[in-house]
Amino acid sequence: MGLAVAKLWPSLDLLHLRTSLPVFKAAVVHEVQRHARASAALAARQYRADRVRAGVGAGFTPVPADPPPLEQVAQAVDWATQPLWNSNVVAAVTGQPEAEPTEALPSSSTAIADAKARLAASSERQVLDAGRNTIVDNAQRDRKAKGWARVPEPGACSFCLMLATRGAVYRSEQSADFKTHDHCRCHVEPVFTAYEPSARVREAQALWASSTRGKSGHAAQVAFRQAVEGRKAPSQ
Repeated sequence: MGLAVAKLWPSLDLLHLRTSLPVFKAAVVHEVQRHARASAALAARQYRADRVRAGVGAGFTPVPADPPPLEQVAQAVDWATQPLWNSNVVAAVTGQPEAEPTEALPSSSTAIADAKARLAASSERQVLDAGRNTIVDNAQRDRKAKGWARVPEPGACSFCLMLATRGAVYRSEQSADFKTHDHCRCHVEPVFTAYEPSARVREAQALWASSTRGKSGHAAQVAFRQAVEGRKAPSQ
């Protein structure tokens, strides 16, 4: 997805950002929705294969989730391209001297790189979410499914690992959803029999238990994040 978005950048005229942005935005929407449909279709096939592998049998047809709506993708593009409106970018594309870079006003190269990174990350998230939503939605509909579980990838952040430690999310928990963030690589697996956490999840569960002993709520989350990141908790 990052490569597809990168190919669209030449269509964004930084000198005429206000007039070229709508065309660029429409192109990004098209690419994100196209890749999201492919992600959802692949997830539906995977769900069917997982069902067969679990010995559940036939009688259920997985339905791919809808791609993100136009408005959602468009809002993500607006957010991602915010750095391009700073005065240093305008100065650079018009050949004028840039102002002294500051934290509030980065250099033109930094602002452009930031915009590209933000758009790549948000686009990838929306594409992957279509696949993840496919698994979650079908597990909620499938009478043979007990629920679904979060599968963290290597290098997962403390937020994702914390959610993974909770194990299988069962069908009765109607309010549960698969929370994600930019750069999240976690995926979902449907649960048809007894839930068996992976070695990575078991390690996270043990770390949660040891690092949050005597803590709850936000304090427990902070302690777990520090443990995941290898930092010592501050002395009380």
